[in-house]
Amino acid sequence: MKIIDFESKSWFFLNHENDYYIDVSCNFSFVGFNMLIQLNKSELHEYQNNGKDYLIFLVKDIQQYALSTYKDRNIKGDIERIANDSIINFLEKSNN
Repeated sequence: MKIIDFESKSWFFLNHENDYYIDVSCNFSFVGFNMLIQLNKSELHEYQNNGKDYLIFLVKDIQQYALSTYKDRNIKGDIERIANDSIINFLEKSNN
């Protein structure tokens, strides 16, 4: 999995094979959590047309509606582990 773009302590935009994902730091009350969302066709189209501006919009939307609109899209399992490993490796390399 490759990290394409990121905002420190906020989100990571990733690519794996032909799929694109965004890992977003969210907060609900006093609880912090991350959500990993696979971009659907319309979101990918918006990204291709509007670039990082669209990602920033999407991140804010996910953060605001994480537990309603996006809760069923939160990815768990193997892809989540691959994304987490990629992010950890990226952060370790960035700190050296």
